[in-house]
Amino acid sequence: MKFTIFWAIQLVIVSLLQYLYHPSITLALIGVPLLLGLVALASWSARRNAAGARGLVIGLIVAAVSGFMFSQAMDVAYALLSAPEGLRFTVLFESLFAGLWIAISSLVARAWLPRSEVKQQSNGS
Repeated sequence: MKFTIFWAIQLVIVSLLQYLYHPSITLALIGVPLLLGLVALASWSARRNAAGARGLVIGLIVAAVSGFMFSQAMDVAYALLSAPEGLRFTVLFESLFAGLWIAISSLVARAWLPRSEVKQQSNGS
């Protein structure tokens, strides 16, 4: 149930933010699955990393890289659609905002959703 609620909230918030941010519906429709996919990646990573500070740092690195990936993917979408209509932040701000959203979402997923058990590998020596 928590899983469904988490992703329903993600879908609503991301869809609303993409609709309000981009100058066309087409770009918003491209941005929603991109951002949700990157949130899924960061959430998956956050739930499987080590506990404590090390896991938090790894999660933040994944979120930062994912934010930059989102910004670059949207730059490609803008270029393909020839939409220099303005209303775009610079790459720095867009990467920062997407990275922050992904980081917050992955931290919520890490705290709220159940974690999978990590199997210990035997050393073999």
